[in-house]
Amino acid sequence: MIEIKNFTATDLEFKELARIDNLVNHDSIANAEEDKHDWLLRDKSIIRNRLLLYKDNILIGVIYYSQGRDQNNKTAFFTLNLDPKHNNLGYRKLLYDKMISEISSFNCNKVLTSIYEHPNYDELKKILDSENFKLVQKNREYSCNITKVDTKKYQGLINNLELEGIEFLDSKYEMLHMPNHYEKLEKLQWEIAQDFPIPKGISHTRTPFERWKLLYEDFCENFYGVHIVATYQNQYIGTTDISNFPKSEPKKGWTEGLGVKKEFRRKGIATALKIKAIESLRKKGILEIRTDNEENNPMYKINVALGFEPVPFSLDYMKKI
Repeated sequence: MIEIKNFTATDLEFKELARIDNLVNHDSIANAEEDKHDWLLRDKSIIRNRLLLYKDNILIGVIYYSQGRDQNNKTAFFTLNLDPKHNNLGYRKLLYDKMISEISSFNCNKVLTSIYEHPNYDELKKILDSENFKLVQKNREYSCNITKVDTKKYQGLINNLELEGIEFLDSKYEMLHMPNHYEKLEKLQWEIAQDFPIPKGISHTRTPFERWKLLYEDFCENFYGVHIVATYQNQYIGTTDISNFPKSEPKKGWTEGLGVKKEFRRKGIATALKIKAIESLRKKGILEIRTDNEENNPMYKINVALGFEPVPFSLDYMKKI
């Protein structure tokens, strides 16, 4: 018997969802405890749900969806994973149709999902094509074995920047005592984030400060790989933050963001931020960093120069409904 059930956030459901996700994930590892932590920390002012597909009382698929914030509040972002043993039986379409019926509650007018150029996602891509989704953004994905990066090669660059008065500081260990640290950091991240390419039809939105601070403090306590901030004359001018998930992938870091304020670009600060982050991560025993860029973003040249190697592209698909 096939049945779609609502998510009730039991420990068993978290474990079973991790099992399903890991049948599809091609380069990451889902962990039930980390997923539960994320769910408990979710913003309850935004609609977020999971629909679980069972066959004979065994979980075989799931669709995760969430309402966008502010200008994106009529957009639903979703991820659909199915046990590959059940391909070509129409189960993805069942989950997708059920989600479409539910997101009418917030007058949703567009849906967006991301997949990868990898065989694990071929069947889902067929559904997206049949439902007339459009490819709206293609993103370069990269991985780097940071043990092989010659950081000494960049010491001259860092020395020159420091002579100009630019400092590179660890946010968690060297900056929390600074006046208005959280406010200045949030403002910098928001300014930089607005330059990140995103699909047409989606808007950059600013997380409310108290929510941002809650998430940042959680990052520092539970998932801190490193966070380096470039400063100049008490200004925060550039930043990179890298998460580490100690339960699922203790030797890997995931780049959350990297950017420099416009007036300080083309000085090598972004490269210096990466080198400083790599040096710190290596001291912690982290061996790999993952990062991504929109395919035309010139940041990819920095990654290539440092030794990042391409892995399957990620693809953003959107449909108006």
